[in-house]
Amino acid sequence: MMSSPTDLARWAFWVPMRSAIHPTRPTQIRAMNAGWRVQWAAAGKRRTQMENEFRKCFGSRLTDKGYRTLIEHSYRSAWRTHLEELLLGKLSEHTIDQWVQLNGMEHLNTALDRGHGVIWVYPHAGPVMLMIAGLAHNGFQYSQYAARGLAPPDIAQAHPELLAHSPLREAVRRVREANENSLPVEYLTLETPVRTLHRHLADNRIVGLAFDGRIGSGWWPTPFLNRTALLSSGPWKLACSTGATVLPVFCHSPHTGPAQVEIGAPIIPGKHWKELAERTIPVHEQWIRQHPEEYGVWLLHTRERAGIDDHPLFIDNAQDDRYTRWMPDE
Repeated sequence: MMSSPTDLARWAFWVPMRSAIHPTRPTQIRAMNAGWRVQWAAAGKRRTQMENEFRKCFGSRLTDKGYRTLIEHSYRSAWRTHLEELLLGKLSEHTIDQWVQLNGMEHLNTALDRGHGVIWVYPHAGPVMLMIAGLAHNGFQYSQYAARGLAPPDIAQAHPELLAHSPLREAVRRVREANENSLPVEYLTLETPVRTLHRHLADNRIVGLAFDGRIGSGWWPTPFLNRTALLSSGPWKLACSTGATVLPVFCHSPHTGPAQVEIGAPIIPGKHWKELAERTIPVHEQWIRQHPEEYGVWLLHTRERAGIDDHPLFIDNAQDDRYTRWMPDE
């Protein structure tokens, strides 16, 4: 596929712009934060799609004006998050505190003191990569479990409007992953054997997983943000099988000051993974309700990709009946 104007804009953002910024000049980044308006203006009908997703989650909680303001805040927060991600390969233990603050460290220390490892569970919201950098540059042993790279060629060819490869997309992916690889963390993917996750937890490492991610092999329906979501059973089963402590975590960026990472109280797993999930997910829901702007881009992302597989994040976005294989028998 030929590169599009959007691909070119993304390449310009991740390659030449990255070379121009420096972590010891925060005023430089703040001056560039106004660029969110360009992205918001270019979004077009995607703004309406995002608003529709928010309305499904929050209903009459906001007025029409409130939803329009929320969309603006979502694009502003997402722009800042991506802008600050350009710094990843340039951050160090000497500069990290200017960019991200970890709140609730006593919870992390308590969880590590148990000695069974920590499953660090968060949603796709806010400055997640800065969160990882904050842990890494503060000396914690962290393993990130997530999808990496572009979509496999067969899936990309089946959905070219969303996933088609192009030279510029491939160049951006290489730069982004090189940026991420500069952090002293270990990345684990879907191809990683489960025993590797067990070994990392046995070594009392922190293993990070997004509970609303779309990779995995098992899905279960559960109430989430006033809708029915299909979430992976993986994080909860892993915790119950290893005894690892679960820490709910949420990232957000205030209007001024460094990004914030909220670390919740430790949750000790029992025998039943669904019970563990039902104790943890409401903690995240509360954070999302406090900072919904951080979740807008992920809501839009999952809405646009709802037809690709049989487990859309929310079943009300399903494009066919494939999702029913994950629903309980009536």
